[in-house]
Formats: sequence, C-alpha cells, structure tokens
Amino acid sequence: MAVRTKNLNLIPLLQALLEEESVVAAARRMNLSQPAMSGALARLRDALNDPLLIRSGRSMHLTPRAQELRPSVNRLCDEIEKLFEPAVFDPSTADHQFVVATPDYLAYLISRELLPRLSREAPGVTLRLVDVPTDLPVWLKNADIDLAVCGNFGIWPELEYEPIFHDPMVAVTPADHPLGRHEQVSIEQLQEFPWLAFRPGIERYKHQERTQTGIPSLDLLSQVSIVQTTDAVLLTLDTYCVTTAPKSLAEALGEKLPLKQIELINEESPIDTGMFWIEAHSKTPAMNWLRMIIRESLGTFSD
Repeated sequence: MAVRTKNLNLIPLLQALLEEESVVAAARRMNLSQPAMSGALARLRDALNDPLLIRSGRSMHLTPRAQELRPSVNRLCDEIEKLFEPAVFDPSTADHQFVVATPDYLAYLISRELLPRLSREAPGVTLRLVDVPTDLPVWLKNADIDLAVCGNFGIWPELEYEPIFHDPMVAVTPADHPLGRHEQVSIEQLQEFPWLAFRPGIERYKHQERTQTGIPSLDLLSQVSIVQTTDAVLLTLDTYCVTTAPKSLAEALGEKLPLKQIELINEESPIDTGMFWIEAHSKTPAMNWLRMIIRESLGTFSD
C-alpha cells in the first residue's frame, strides 16, 4: 500500500512506545495524555497487525514483531530528523570537486593562496580551474561550472555577482627596456615598440563581433594578441616586447622577475573583478564556502 495512505504521524509515537515499553512513559515523553497514547497504540496495532506491547504482570513487554521493528524505526526516525537539520559543509571531511572558471592570471593568483590552504583545511576537496566560456550562464545552469571569477564587462547581467577588487591595467616591460625609465606611458608610446596585447577570450570565432570592455588597453588590437595574460607578460622577457596586464599580476610576477610596471595614461577604467554564479547556488553551504575562500584568496588586492 502506498506510503501516502499511512498516518506517518504515528512513527515517532511508535518509537516512543518501543523504547519506553510503557504507554504511560511514552505518553510523558511525547507530551500526550495517556488516553491519547493508548489510542495511538490501538491504531498502530491495527496498522501493523500485531499487539506490539503485551501485559505481563504489572508491566508490559514488546512482542517479537515489536523487537524486530525497533532498530528499523530508530533508523527511520534518525533519517527523518536529518531531513530537517540545517545543511552543513565541513571542508575538513568533504570529498567534493569544484569547477571554477577564471582567466589564467587569476588562476595563478588564486592557486598561489589556495594550494597550501586546501592541503591544511580541506584535503578531500579538489579545485578544477578552467577558462571562462562566453556562454557562461549555460555552463552554470547545467552545473558544469560552479563559479566564475573574472572581470565584469556587463555581458552576463542575469547572473549573481559579487565584486572583489578593482584591478587597474598597467604597462609591463623588461626592467632594462627604454620605457622602463618612465613612471607613466600612453598607449601611443607603447605602440612605438613591438607590442604584445592581451585580449580576453570573450569572442570565440574569427568573424564574430568583438565585445568592447570599455578599457582602452583591452579594446585596442596590436599586431599580435594573446588570450593568456601570464604568457604575454613572460614573453616580454624573451622578445623585448611591451605589453599591458592587470596590476595584480604585474605585481605578483614583478616580485620574482626583472619586470617593470608603468602606470598607463588615460586608463581610468580598472577591471571590476569579482565572482559570478546563479541564484540556485546562492545559499548552499558548499558554495558559500567556495566563495569565501576565493574572496579571501584575492583579499590582498582589495581596495
């Protein structure tokens, strides 16, 4: 017979009767009157076709059928209680993979902070970093991507968004480059030298109309452009080219390599870097934790 035809309110009363082996004690435990608990026992006896409790002298004892039911009823009640417990995510015991879409330079900055943290705090959690697709909302809706961390150029207004930091674009040259003696340079000055430009991968096909970001150094094309920002910066050392890059990356690589970052003239629009996700993921404990650690890993770049 279908579950919907059963009075499921009787299940916790059955558990009390089986554990207390007394109508009086079960009634007290469930804050019911003794007649009400006696009525519940009568309905349970009818439903299960078994007396459940039988009197022996001044006390009552479980029938063999009741003894058999007791562990199953306890497990069932435990599972029902878990259904109504607040959802939790414990990173120390979690066995979970997250997929985060982010450009290469943010993948570097995020990983630099998260690699040691994950090994300490979440040894069973894996993080897969992938490129940001143009049709990001579709990937998020299909749960192929959990979160995106990238610049906000206004192309996904339907997504939830949290800004993290503003990232100015700067010119990057080898430390001994002729432009390296300047504190400020213009795009026109950069174009006097071999210039390797970074173009975010938000256009996929050769003849597709390019999305304008509103940031001059991103919207101008050079003879050679590249979608991996980190590669563009590293190539300046081998080719003596100049390039532009987010200041966050230029600072991080400049700590280790002979690079010079130079302020760009007329570049007032920084990249508004933040996190994108869909509303369905806005309150799950696992996603809240993921956004927290991403936010904290990029916190040093906050204004």
